[in-house]
Amino acid sequence: MAKQARIEEIQYLRGFAFLAVVLQHSIGHYAYLPETGLENGAVLALLLIAAKFAVPMFIFITGLVLFYNYREKVSFVPFVRKRFKDIVLPYIIWSTVYAIFFGETGTSFWMECKRILLDWFTGKASYHLWYVVMSIQLYLLFPFIQSGVLWFWGRTKPWMLRVGFVLLCVAYVALTTEVGSIGSVAEGMHVPVITPLFTEYADRNALYFCIYFIMGAAAGLNVQVWKQWMMKTKWLWISLYLLCSMVLFYKIVRSFQTSTGYVIQYNDTLLVQPFMAVFLMLSVIAMSIAAVVLHDGTSERLRSTFSYLGKHSYGAYLAHALMLTFATGLSDRLVLGGNISVRTVVAFVICTVLSLLLTVVLSKFNIGRLIVGAPAPRKPGGQARTL
Repeated sequence: MAKQARIEEIQYLRGFAFLAVVLQHSIGHYAYLPETGLENGAVLALLLIAAKFAVPMFIFITGLVLFYNYREKVSFVPFVRKRFKDIVLPYIIWSTVYAIFFGETGTSFWMECKRILLDWFTGKASYHLWYVVMSIQLYLLFPFIQSGVLWFWGRTKPWMLRVGFVLLCVAYVALTTEVGSIGSVAEGMHVPVITPLFTEYADRNALYFCIYFIMGAAAGLNVQVWKQWMMKTKWLWISLYLLCSMVLFYKIVRSFQTSTGYVIQYNDTLLVQPFMAVFLMLSVIAMSIAAVVLHDGTSERLRSTFSYLGKHSYGAYLAHALMLTFATGLSDRLVLGGNISVRTVVAFVICTVLSLLLTVVLSKFNIGRLIVGAPAPRKPGGQARTL
């Protein structure tokens, strides 16, 4: 089957995921304030459930794009070199910015350099950079994963592939029940890199997010079949997604009641948990359906908006934590003493606009494109990027 030149839905999905990330972190700023209250806690829970697909969707997109674009064996060095420029270099720049902006003051120059260097490898310079550290693992492993997947794909009957995929999903849900046990074993081994990856930094271990990458691989290897299958069964997946959303909302609100009174908490939405694993897999399918509907049945202006968001999503993602600092301060002034839910939404809108504006401005300059990971403008007669 010939590969089509471009999948527009990918940009829509990137736009969805970016907006969802900003909304989550806006909620995280306001949810635990003393004045939030039970009613706002419930409203923010609904918004959080709607936005929780963000990280799995970004991982799904990564798998889809890589397996869609690379149908032949990948040469490791050129592949990694390109990802270093597009993904790692902007991350290093922003990690350094956050380490300086949010870091402790009064330390020696060499201690500061050591901390910044450590932050590059751990993603601890800011709360959102853990995702980039986790995704870098997937990029490094992709040439090896691709060899295995293509070998299996070319030698297995379609019905066996479907059964194998279902079994992988079940195995992943089972894996999420054993994270603590795996961490305990790793802690006793005292192996450099490996032990921290399963203990202190388990939340950014690519193993615990691999199912979304595999879902992306399955979609990328046969995009048209994936889209047809989704749309043919869309009401089933949307119904399951909404059902799980209602169950999750109930679990969250129930958790507010503790032995010491009402406490706003969202521990039930932590990503690596059995129920959340099921919910997030369904959310990836539901948002993919939404992207197809957006492409086929909405206005050109709406499609262009999400495509524009998607185009600048990586740079805006890297910048948004810094922009949120300004956005929350501005929201608090605009809605002085106002409702927490309203302040959250206002901060979300301001942060989105500021992050996008900064990314667009930086992408106009050569050095700025390195900072936000934007591709160079296409020369006349040159070949456009596939995705």
